[in-house]
Amino acid sequence: MHLSENLEEIKSYRPARLATGKEWFVEYYVYNIEFKKMVRKKIMLNYIDKISDRRAFAGRLMRKLNAELEKGWNPYVAEENSRSYALLPKVLDDFINLQRKKHKEGDIREATIHSYESYYNKFSEYLVAEKLMDMYVYYFNKEFIIKYLDYVYNGRNLSSRTRDNYLKFIRLFCNYLVERSFLKVSPAETISVLGKSKRAVKNRTVLPVDIMTKVSEYLNTNNRHFLIAAQILYFCMIRPKEMTFIKIKHIDLERSVIFVDGETAKNYEDGLVTIPESLNSLISEMGIMDYPGEYYLFSHGFKPGTTHCQPTLMSKYWDRYVRKALKLPMNLKFYSLKDTGITDMIRTHNNPLLARDQARHHDLSITNMYLPSDMKQANETIKNDSRKF
Repeated sequence: MHLSENLEEIKSYRPARLATGKEWFVEYYVYNIEFKKMVRKKIMLNYIDKISDRRAFAGRLMRKLNAELEKGWNPYVAEENSRSYALLPKVLDDFINLQRKKHKEGDIREATIHSYESYYNKFSEYLVAEKLMDMYVYYFNKEFIIKYLDYVYNGRNLSSRTRDNYLKFIRLFCNYLVERSFLKVSPAETISVLGKSKRAVKNRTVLPVDIMTKVSEYLNTNNRHFLIAAQILYFCMIRPKEMTFIKIKHIDLERSVIFVDGETAKNYEDGLVTIPESLNSLISEMGIMDYPGEYYLFSHGFKPGTTHCQPTLMSKYWDRYVRKALKLPMNLKFYSLKDTGITDMIRTHNNPLLARDQARHHDLSITNMYLPSDMKQANETIKNDSRKF
């Protein structure tokens, strides 16, 4: 889609004049934004019986119309929204600058603003590549958005999940456009996601017992600090990103708990998770609690320090060292330890509520996604129902 219109074209017009004959009407020409050309607008006057009244009314009408047309008024723009003729790239810049300000003030997380910046950059590159830098917000409609998402999904060969993440960003931008009266309704609201429903059963990758033993032995020999990270992920179900913000002061070995700050938690809520005895002993044995309380548990080399490590480093260490040394298949990722921990807890204690609270799931239905298939049994009460039909 290439746009040739500019503001001067939209404001162009031919003055109103009176046409008489069988039909009396005032006509004028304005630029039609849909058909991209000058079109005639007619205001019929035959309903006014007296000729003198028609002429008097037509005179007043033409003076008013021409005054408005000279000031740049366009009925097609007025029928929609004059703010929708702001340039899309400029409004997009204003939007991302607002997100940057929110991040600076602490309302948006570091990882979130990085994601926004990435989506913003990709969309801006698309506008440049398609020569759409003169595109108005008016043309940012459902058809255009779907075309862009198809480009993301097919042209760039990304996954359906990544495509859906682009859609989330577009929806956020659309909400901004509606809130600031650039558009009346969000054009992205009815665009469907491609990925599975959140309530769909997920395929969980669980590490077998023998592999868990090998991982434990390898890390116990080669990197006990990373062993702590692996055990926190398995036993405490604290996500890698949340884990990297744990400080020494957040660990209470006497109470056997780790505090998860809501500022870094996925659900934005403070939480306490229980430390099992084996992990408690490992942390104590490693002298972790001897470090200053303000130190992060995982810094350089996964040792305590003044700066926290990036969560991606944990996955990279797993891939480069643990996976390589133990010849693990690609589907067994570092994050698989969390899935394994939840599944093993449900199987061991036969109580999904324990796993729900430890994993800090907001709903038991989320925890039930980890329920092993061999533990899904018929409800005995219903099974023994004696009713007849």
